[in-house]
Amino acid sequence: MKILYFDCATGISGNMAIGALLEVCSGEQYLRDELAKLGVPGYELNVIKRDSHGIDGTYVEVLEASTGIPVDAVHEEKTNGSDYASLELHNIHSHSHHHELDSSPEHHSHDHYHDHDHDHSFDNHCDNHQDDHDNNHNHVHRTYVDIKQIIEGSGITEAAKNLSKSMFHKVAVAEAKVHGKPIDEVHFHEVGAIDSIVDIVSVAILMDYIKPDRVISSIVSDGYGTIKCAHGVLSVPVPATSMIYKNEHIRFKQIEVPTELVTPTGAAIISTFAESYGLMPEMNLNKIGIGVGSRNIGGPNTLRVFLGEDVTAEGETQNGDIIVINSNIDDSSGEDLGYVLEKLMDAGALDVSYAPIFMKKNRPAYRLEVICRAETREKLSEIIFDETTTIGVRYYPVQREELTRVRTMVDTELGQIEAKQVSTTSGHTYTYPEYESMKAIASELGISIKSVRAAFEKGLRD
Repeated sequence: MKILYFDCATGISGNMAIGALLEVCSGEQYLRDELAKLGVPGYELNVIKRDSHGIDGTYVEVLEASTGIPVDAVHEEKTNGSDYASLELHNIHSHSHHHELDSSPEHHSHDHYHDHDHDHSFDNHCDNHQDDHDNNHNHVHRTYVDIKQIIEGSGITEAAKNLSKSMFHKVAVAEAKVHGKPIDEVHFHEVGAIDSIVDIVSVAILMDYIKPDRVISSIVSDGYGTIKCAHGVLSVPVPATSMIYKNEHIRFKQIEVPTELVTPTGAAIISTFAESYGLMPEMNLNKIGIGVGSRNIGGPNTLRVFLGEDVTAEGETQNGDIIVINSNIDDSSGEDLGYVLEKLMDAGALDVSYAPIFMKKNRPAYRLEVICRAETREKLSEIIFDETTTIGVRYYPVQREELTRVRTMVDTELGQIEAKQVSTTSGHTYTYPEYESMKAIASELGISIKSVRAAFEKGLRD
């Protein structure tokens, strides 16, 4: 089993993720070939080796093709006093780009207040601007829908498309919530959209190229304090990143670094791929990738990614393994068993089911079966003992084969419905609606869930 582990001890951002993944898979040429299929002109991808406090890694930046200047550095030519509303909520990348293109005094006199990785968020655009900049660059405003169309119309793989749209959707939902706007009214400047598209799509392309069986992340570390933005002074984590933490249930903590370490794009990336958060599992390491930022945080500013193989011995269980727990229950009520199912699912069970059986003395009963990860077995067994009348449970490790699946959104006449897209080993793809998403729409509109499902099927056909 191929395991990919993200070490986010000093945060995560788009360009740092690209750098680390490139080192893991040596796929730079593949990435460039796939990016060419996007059909988005006006940029160059610069991939270089860079040192961060003695640690060597890969630094990635998106350059403006006509000038060779980092795309988001163009925005930093400005002075204070810009009208934030005129920026159309631009730059999905989070206001922190680790520039430091060289160490010359001339370069450092260009005040990069927030140079932590180049994904600038349209929510927290912390660059200073002058109005006359728009006279020098032809800005084309793109909506969230426009960017989805760019991705859908590209020649990259279907898996990479779906991953890209999932990450964009998470950031767009957060930004729309923060600004109190419908998601389809979120706009991106052309310049900001170029590097936001490149960052997010590049990560999707590389993850599809690596194809890990499992992705695990450390607890995500963010900084503290405040950063200066067009809105004024904002607390870290900034609003969009905080919203993604909440929406996607990311496990994070603040560490003693007085600045932003996790960008909205970085939060969207890790929440899209990480199935759990915690310590690295036991595995044989094959590759270690290091993506480098350039902000001085008092130590190495890096994202590490580890690629390895599961080393679980036959019959041995460890964190991450799949366990089946079962028990025969003949004297608990149906109401109690229904409650137990919900409690087990809330506590981390992967699946819970009951099957009718007959026990000794021909008593009708139920067999409870719980599928879970090894690390949750004890907690789930305690719930079974506490909430049912059973006096014993059985458990054993199992192997399972899972189809590749990604979360996506389907546009329908009733609005967007969340779905999962499943790819079979034979290459077929199927899209299924998420029950909770259909339930929410049915409840909001006061219609039957059957009507919502019909709208979903129509949206797929259209």
